[in-house]
Amino acid sequence: MKVHLIQISVNEKDTEGNLSKAVEKFKNIESGGIAVLPEMFIPGYDKTNMEFWADKWREVVMEFSGIAKNIFSSVVFTTPVKEKGKIYNRSLFIDEDGKVLSIYDKVHLFRLMDEDKIFDQGNELKTFDYKEWKIGLNTCYDIRFPESQRKLWSKGANLIIVPATWPYERVDAMIKLSYARAIENQCYFVIVNRASHMELNPNYGGNSMIIAPDGALVAGCNHTEEVISGEIDISEVEKYRKLIDCKSDRRIDLY
Repeated sequence: MKVHLIQISVNEKDTEGNLSKAVEKFKNIESGGIAVLPEMFIPGYDKTNMEFWADKWREVVMEFSGIAKNIFSSVVFTTPVKEKGKIYNRSLFIDEDGKVLSIYDKVHLFRLMDEDKIFDQGNELKTFDYKEWKIGLNTCYDIRFPESQRKLWSKGANLIIVPATWPYERVDAMIKLSYARAIENQCYFVIVNRASHMELNPNYGGNSMIIAPDGALVAGCNHTEEVISGEIDISEVEKYRKLIDCKSDRRIDLY
């Protein structure tokens, strides 16, 4: 199955332009598979923008439902969502028929960027079925908490998808954590990070990746805007988990 990394930059002063740019990028990808966008690709990390788009989340879902059907690909993206007076940092998986298969509200909120002052925490880690895959969603800061991905692994995840907004100054940590999460959970790990709009003096780290269960890099980006696709194969997960049976060797009497 194809996975498309839609690594774009974000302009907090032109949120409609951010949405239009994402839509335009989708027109150029090969049909089929899963296309993934960075975290908060419309509002960026601007509180006023987030509050504005939190009230428009249904329109965003309708937009990407139509896109998914037009390109015959599934779409993963995040948007602020306001429900019952609370705002969540929500990831959505929309399949190629335009149906929302799963949602995930970010569990770990990043206080350094005041997420805790904008969003309410999510309270559920779950997996869902898509074709032959069992998929789990996480978001950005979540990957610093290995328990989060381990919970998805325990629920059968063989593919974990993570929209992200990591700054350039800490992108090395994101890269190392992503490789570790793929290897320790013996699954495909997809992270799509916000791109820098500058080649020199970059602000955001890019380096979106598809990592195989054995830690091999399937496809990866640099730090500027880029769209790259890679192929994932569920038989590789099954083969690697059979070769090194970590699940059977766990000491559940100790941890």
